[in-house]
Amino acid sequence: MAIVSILAVVLFSFVLSIVEIPKMLKQKLYKELVIFCLFLMFGTVLTVLKSLDVKVPIPSDLIAWIYSPLAEVMKSITK
Repeated sequence: MAIVSILAVVLFSFVLSIVEIPKMLKQKLYKELVIFCLFLMFGTVLTVLKSLDVKVPIPSDLIAWIYSPLAEVMKSITK
């Protein structure tokens, strides 16, 4: 079943690219084109990984890990 969802995501990304990229090139929106391609690739890769049941880290976990020492200091100060 994972292969079906992966194919659907890749097909959707391909169709979206076929529709949007020529418009951006015609309007000479090169910066937007680069950002569009980066976000589309990032989203496609994340979706494929989720379809394969790969554990993708959540950005908030990284932020919590970075600030956890500060939280301990704040707890000790407020006691």
